[in-house]
Amino acid sequence: MIAEKKSYDFLKIDNDIFRKIIEELLDVYLEYIPYPVNAMISDQDDIKKSGTHLQILEGKGIFGFIEGEMKFFLEDTINNKNIFLGVNWFLEHHINANFDFCSPYSMRRRIISVLEPLIVLMEVEDSKGYSHSQRVANLFDQFSKELGAAKQERNLFIHYGMLHDVGRIGVEQLMLYSPTRLRTFEETGQDHTITGSVYISTLEVLNDFVPFVRGHHERYDGKGFPDGLKGEEIPYWVRVLAIINWFDNALNTVDSEFSIGVMSPSEALENIANDKGKLFDPDLAAKFVSFVQSRPLE
Repeated sequence: MIAEKKSYDFLKIDNDIFRKIIEELLDVYLEYIPYPVNAMISDQDDIKKSGTHLQILEGKGIFGFIEGEMKFFLEDTINNKNIFLGVNWFLEHHINANFDFCSPYSMRRRIISVLEPLIVLMEVEDSKGYSHSQRVANLFDQFSKELGAAKQERNLFIHYGMLHDVGRIGVEQLMLYSPTRLRTFEETGQDHTITGSVYISTLEVLNDFVPFVRGHHERYDGKGFPDGLKGEEIPYWVRVLAIINWFDNALNTVDSEFSIGVMSPSEALENIANDKGKLFDPDLAAKFVSFVQSRPLE
């Protein structure tokens, strides 16, 4: 059955291109928020300076008015990105006393801004004041740049690195009340990948985090956890994160997967170089060793 096309009565758009772009955006946005009231998006020839609305004028720009006062302006109306920004502004600022609107992007940003400090709070800091996840996020950013990742991707990788151990929040709470669960966690260390991925999967706007939260302890030989993924079954950037996560653990904790005890950087790199495809993608492992040896970490 073909879904019926939605109709937006508050749109007063004659320009077919603008209308198509805005309707596609609204199809996504309005899955998360109530229907806007007392507001309008238009492309009238004359600028309307009353009410609350977004006005898109070819050759002039995108204007946003709240109760007659201009609060928003973008000069370019051809750029789809600017139309997106304009619609985002309109939906976040139109007058509706019944609810406080938060776009999917804003919701995502706010959730991340709450979770990341919790991660830092629960982790032991190093001598410079950084936690495990902060160090992993920083190194993920640096190494992904070396591998050719674009700036936009790298911005995401920082957050993936920060939240890869988010499941430890729930596990540590369980450990307070469940001796049996504590013994299981001590023996396997696996709970946090499952707990974290289940939790993150309930937050639709963070679904892209799930592979990193769940898969950063998978092994290239298929003997990792929790799903026993092997080789390229593990997503490429998750394979990258797995190396970085292990490397930081080896330098700072007593639970590395090769031996019990904290390693020096040279010892950890030697283990990665000699791994021969057991824990790590051999091509990425070689590149990581070369990367760390060739420059001081920022």
